[in-house]
Amino acid sequence: MNQHTAITPLKVTDPKIRKLLQIAGLRFVYSRARWLASEAETLGKAIQSNGLTCDEVDERLTEMGILDLVYPELMSEAV
Repeated sequence: MNQHTAITPLKVTDPKIRKLLQIAGLRFVYSRARWLASEAETLGKAIQSNGLTCDEVDERLTEMGILDLVYPELMSEAV
């Protein structure tokens, strides 16, 4: 039987370990931000040179899960 139970996060009380975890988390976020900037530059150059269509760029943005960041007004319900 598969029971779903809530998992509570582990509380880190050692300040040195907490700091190391925060630094590791920030490094991860930074690396993702650099990757995203690189992907945005690649897509921008491709669409400017007609290497990709607008629909293809939207498809790539959807695959990356960031289309709603690019077009937030399209993701909200019509008023």
